Formats: sequence, structure tokens, C-alpha cells
Amino acid sequence: MGTHPDVRPDDPTTTLTGGRGRRAVLALMGLALFVIVLNNSALNVAIPTLMRDLDADLPTVQWIVDAYSVVFAGLLLVGGACADRWGRRRVTLSGMAVFAVASGASALADAAWQVVLTRVVLGGAAAFVMPGTLAVLLDEFTGRQRATAIAVWSGIASLGVAFGPVLGGLVVAAAGWSAVFWLNVPPALVVVGAGALVLRESRDPARAPVEAVGGVLSVLMIGGLVFAVIEFGAAGRPDPAVVGAVLVAAAAAVGFAARQRHADRPLVPRGLLRDGPFLGASVSTMLLFFGLAGSLFVLTQRLQFRFGLSPVAAGLAVGPVALTVVVASVCSPVLARRTGPRVPVTVGLGLVTAGLAVLASTGVHLPAVLLGLAVIGTGFGLAVPAATDVLVGRVPSDRAGAGAALNDTLQELGFALGVAVVGAVLHRAFVTAAGPGTDPAATLVSGSVDPGRAAAAFDTAATAALSVAAAVVGVATLLAARWIPGRDRSTG
Repeated sequence: MGTHPDVRPDDPTTTLTGGRGRRAVLALMGLALFVIVLNNSALNVAIPTLMRDLDADLPTVQWIVDAYSVVFAGLLLVGGACADRWGRRRVTLSGMAVFAVASGASALADAAWQVVLTRVVLGGAAAFVMPGTLAVLLDEFTGRQRATAIAVWSGIASLGVAFGPVLGGLVVAAAGWSAVFWLNVPPALVVVGAGALVLRESRDPARAPVEAVGGVLSVLMIGGLVFAVIEFGAAGRPDPAVVGAVLVAAAAAVGFAARQRHADRPLVPRGLLRDGPFLGASVSTMLLFFGLAGSLFVLTQRLQFRFGLSPVAAGLAVGPVALTVVVASVCSPVLARRTGPRVPVTVGLGLVTAGLAVLASTGVHLPAVLLGLAVIGTGFGLAVPAATDVLVGRVPSDRAGAGAALNDTLQELGFALGVAVVGAVLHRAFVTAAGPGTDPAATLVSGSVDPGRAAAAFDTAATAALSVAAAVVGVATLLAARWIPGRDRSTG
């Protein structure tokens, strides 16, 4: 993975070599990833202010949030293939430049429909950035250094999720909802400017054309699935839009599978979906993101309903996840080298399951919540780097972009499924406990938190929703123990 047969020795992008250059590459790709992840997690805090300023109703706000995820997930496989074909450096920096422009356009919008459109562009740009951030690292680093780089990459993604609500709350309080989008612009421009000097180009030596038919089918398949999950989570029932999206996704999936068997250069390298370690790493990671996304979605609301915290304070309370993820991510590759990847992945998933079980406990107190979050962060930091290293290690080195895109797609699917399914359980359980006509989201937006029946009902619903998240990660633990290789088969 460390060779660059298509780059000339006198190419100015190859002048930064050695430890300092690699650290600069890791820092820039980490910053790019942080911006992409931060954009989505910070926006949730700005929703109430955005609704008031732009006079947006709940369905429109839902599309402001969901348009990004649908387009992002749908285009990830295409983005990875384009990076392999036209150059990972070129595609990543181009996507980052578009992301900066679209962020500025979002901040300047004066109507809700304009924000929806710019979020579509942001999702598309992110789909061409995120696979490249990992593919560049896979090409730049090898052996133990690669495992460490993946650990840092995974830790940065977690930091973006955890710090998003905190930074979002601070900038919204200071400058309004548009500040959430302005927050993206300076670091995005830094990545583009410095990346043009620091990064060297790499691509698939075959430079095979992007599999266009498979690309269209992948967009319909993944985008349709994510759309159906999000809409089902909002409606709580399979309405016509959900059924239609499922049918489109299913038909596209059949076509995609058939196309991948016969295409000269399939988007998903052949044999991966029959590879035990790859399946173990990919499925367990997807279910882990399901549990994390769903639990954070519930918890940030529970902290406000149950404990009366402000949005900013609720974001700060999630801090233990970020801190323990960083520490555990550093330890993960060391443990994987000594024991094989199965131990850090299964132990990490087991810790996340235990932490979620603590959060799901009836009548849990704030200190126990903080302890549970610390345990979850530790488990997440141990599991994700080792699982990601197994996953990308099963992908041919010349298909680094495709492998990174597949990893990102599965994580995004887990994220969307977690928010939608756990969110649907929360909503249904809340309505059952509080009675028809009581909407937790509307209560939060209005700021009229009822300390009586509504708060108690929400606490009961949160326990049910978090129990689902814990059960799903528990299943991931069993799958990882079965499929992730031990020390004698370690790829690290």
C-alpha cells in the first residue's frame, strides 16, 4: 500500500516524506474527517433556533437533517470508486472545497428550503471526502503505523460526534443557527490549502473506469434504504413513502448484486461478502454505530427532561465518551498486536453493551450516567480501530478507496438505523406512557418541560429505547467473537 506507481519522482506532492510528512497527512485527514462528522452532530442543537428564525415546520426540519444522510450514504461507494479512479488526493480535496462553499451557502440561506438544498450538496461533497480520508492513510501508512493511524482516524470521528453538540450549543448561543455552518468553513479551507502542498497523489494503478451502472444502483439501494428507515422512524408505521422506498431499495439491491457478479471492476471487490473476518468486522461495526447513534440521540434529550440540563450542559455531559475514546483508541492497536484483533473488538463491544445497560436502568442517577458514558467511550475506542483494521486489511491494496467507502457506508447505515429505530421506540413508548397527543420533540422545542407525567413518561420511554440499543450491541459482541480472527490470524 505504500507504493505510488503513478506518481513521478519529481512530483512536488511527494516532497514531504518521513515521519513529519506522515504526521502532517494524518493531521489533515483527521481534520477533514472531524469537519464532516461535526457538521451533522452540531446541527441538532441549532434546530430550535433555526425553526424560529426561518419559520420552518417539523417536516421541513426533518428534511434539513435527513437530506444530508440520504445523499451521503447513497454516494459513498461512488465516492470511493472515483477516488481510486481519478486520485484520492484530487477527489478528497475537491470534495472538501465544495463542502466549504456549500457550508457558506447554508449559513447565508434565508429560507428553510434553501437550507434543504445546500444540505443535499453538503451530503454529496462529504461522500467524496470521507472515503478519501481513510484511503489516503491506508496508502501512506503500513504495518504498525497503519494500525495506529486507523486508531487516530477512528478516535477523531468519535470526537466529532461527541463534541458536536457542545460546539454547536456554544456557537448557536453566541451567533445563532448560521454559526453551525460557518464553523465548517475555516478548517475546510485549511485542509484544501495545506493538502495541496502536503498530500501526494495515489490511485488504482489500473485506472479502471468507474462502474457507472453499479454506481446508480448503489445510490438507489443505499439511499432508498436510509430514506425508508428515516421515514419509518418519524412516522412509526410503513406509510406509502416508506413502502415505496423499500421496494426501490430491494429492486436496486437485486440489480446491484447481479451487476457486481459480472462487472469487470465491481464497486465491492469480489469475495468480500463471503469473507468471515470481513463480515465480522463490518457487521459488528455497523451494529456498534447503531447502538451509539441511537443512545446519544435518546440521552441528549433524557439529560434535559430527567435532569433539567440546558442543551449546552447536556452536550458537555456527553464529554466522558470523547475523553475515554481517545485514550482507548491509543491502546487498541497495542492490544491487537499482542492478542489479535478479536480481543479488543469483543471486549470493546462488551463494554459498550454494559455501559448502555447502565444508561437504560430505571431511575438511573446522573453520576451513573456519566460512568456509563465513560465505559461506552472506552469500549468504542477499543473496538472500532481494531475492527476497521481487519476490514480494510481484507481489501486489495489497489482498491483502498473502495474499501474505505464500504467501511464508511456501513457505519452510516448503522448510524441512520440507530437514530431511526431507537428513536421510533422512544416515540412509541412515550406516547403509550403519556397518552396520545404528547410529543417529546415538540415539548423540547417549546421549552415547556413538564416535571410531572410527561417527564416520567419520557424516562420510561428512554429506558425502553436504550435497552434496544444495548441488545443490538450485545448481538454485535457475539458476532465479533465468532468471526473476528484471533492472534494467529491477525492482519496487524
